[in-house]
Amino acid sequence: MTGRGPTGSSTWTWTTRRERSSWKASPVGTRSVSEVHVAPESFSIVIPAFNEAERLPLHLEQIERYFRDAGTEYEIIVVDDGSTDATAAVLSEPARCSTRLRLIRLPENRGKGHAVKTGMLAARGTFRIFTDADGSTPIEELQRLKARLTGGVEIAIGSRALRDPSRMVRGTLHRKVMGTVFNWIARSVTSAGVADTQCGFKLFTERAVAAIFPLQRIDGFGFDVELLFLARKYGFPIAEVPVNWTNVAGSKVRLIRDSWRMFLDVMRVRGNDLLGRYRLGKQGR
Repeated sequence: MTGRGPTGSSTWTWTTRRERSSWKASPVGTRSVSEVHVAPESFSIVIPAFNEAERLPLHLEQIERYFRDAGTEYEIIVVDDGSTDATAAVLSEPARCSTRLRLIRLPENRGKGHAVKTGMLAARGTFRIFTDADGSTPIEELQRLKARLTGGVEIAIGSRALRDPSRMVRGTLHRKVMGTVFNWIARSVTSAGVADTQCGFKLFTERAVAAIFPLQRIDGFGFDVELLFLARKYGFPIAEVPVNWTNVAGSKVRLIRDSWRMFLDVMRVRGNDLLGRYRLGKQGR
């Protein structure tokens, strides 16, 4: 099945229903965990998307090629966070014809955190990763994160802050400044204990997702800090792994506006904890 971007320049080929798969096909939006036979080791790739019709197709093609070559069971879940461009139109037909691509459309823009939460809780894989729509962290870095899920570690996160001579981080000055300042604030307020809270490349086991994501309350960019705080709070060790990362043109992050919003989100994490909103068994709004 071939999809085409809004300008006609982006094309990609999807797995069709005729290809063997452990994911049991059913209409989009009606699949449930009880209806699906999941392979012993399978991956769910969750991608939050808001107005990503131009950047998303190439990233999807890269992900599909990676898993096809690896021979590993996988599904891709794109959560359209109320896009006003052609994101849904680009993906609707490929998702309808594929056993491996799922499109979840949210009626309104709620924020990246809400989109990620929706996708991670809808996922079926034994390992679940969320990644940005622009592909700034190559999907090949997944194997580095997966290798760290040993000895009781159930969460591995990509890091642009940890030094590794074999890895390269290419970013604009304002993104580096923004990341440094925000990570310092996040560590100071929440004691998350990691060098880079904001890299959009985080891998969880199925058990970690079930324990942490129902408690998530923040819809905006600060949700990463909240997830890491909850992981620490409930005893989930976190492995921080240096990854390749490249700034991709088209970012929707704005230095002043989003720095302030992220700061407020970090303060909400501390406030929610003091008010007892993160007790196990309590779900976020």
